[in-house]
Amino acid sequence: MDTRAIREIADDIIVIDTHFHRERFCASYLLLENGKAAFVDVGSAVSIPYLLRALEELNLDTADVTHIILTHIHLDHAGGAGLLLEHCPNAHLWVHSKGLKHMINPEKLINASRSVYGEARFSRMYGRVTAIPFEKASPMEDGMIIDFEGRRLQVMDTPGHARHHFCIRDPKSNGIFVGDTMGMAYPELQEAGQPPFQIPITSPAAFDPHALEKSINRLQAMQPSYYYIAHFGPIPAHPGSVQSLISLIRQHRDIGRIMDKGLDHAAIVPQLRDLYYQAYCSQPGTKRGRAEFDHILEFDLDLNAQGVAVWAARQRTSAA
Repeated sequence: MDTRAIREIADDIIVIDTHFHRERFCASYLLLENGKAAFVDVGSAVSIPYLLRALEELNLDTADVTHIILTHIHLDHAGGAGLLLEHCPNAHLWVHSKGLKHMINPEKLINASRSVYGEARFSRMYGRVTAIPFEKASPMEDGMIIDFEGRRLQVMDTPGHARHHFCIRDPKSNGIFVGDTMGMAYPELQEAGQPPFQIPITSPAAFDPHALEKSINRLQAMQPSYYYIAHFGPIPAHPGSVQSLISLIRQHRDIGRIMDKGLDHAAIVPQLRDLYYQAYCSQPGTKRGRAEFDHILEFDLDLNAQGVAVWAARQRTSAA
């Protein structure tokens, strides 16, 4: 296994590189307790061999997996859940109550992603999306506790990136599994000894800047030590970085508000590209060049622009 694909980070928490899209782009987290295992987010179906190999490397059997917890149902986080359940006979899926029906019948999720990526790219990135058997899944609600071998995981409703988004607080490590709520923090854009550099994830179709800022403030109020970010890996919960993230979210909102009705989302991409690089250059430390920076964020720029455009159109419709 690639030595970067599995790494213990704290208190029996393993971060696994799902190899979705590229290396160090999308993470799955594995919690270990009393010889049992729980996954938080699983990547797409093409990611499952990496998760199974991680279990093998840790001398765990697939029968030791008892929980699969999804922060939300976007397919880069949840697309492989059905396939993983086929391998893990004792596992049970936990998902937002608003997302449960889409995991049992994923046709709408599949069609939405195909419309964004096209058939060929969808198949390459997501593989086979398998429906979840009804009896193998349960809905999560805000405030509930998932008891994983005595490790009490607190469920927190955090809309903004998606309406069906939860974060999972782990008191044992004083960390929070945040899915996409706290944005992306790619390792290539971090500087050793400096606060994290985070960029919001505003992909379509339910980006809501006001709700997202409210969710971030809720997480910060818990005073965690770490955020376990999906894109990619654990970062310190640094107040200054979080305020910078909120500032970027507000600037996305402002870009959407002044967007002309007839403009395509592609018109937003250059604005976001400049916004992100300016924010990056305002951080202390050695910086990557503009071309390399843009290449790292190429995949995200278009999706974020789409999300801002969809939000702007929704605002115009509601105001009409």
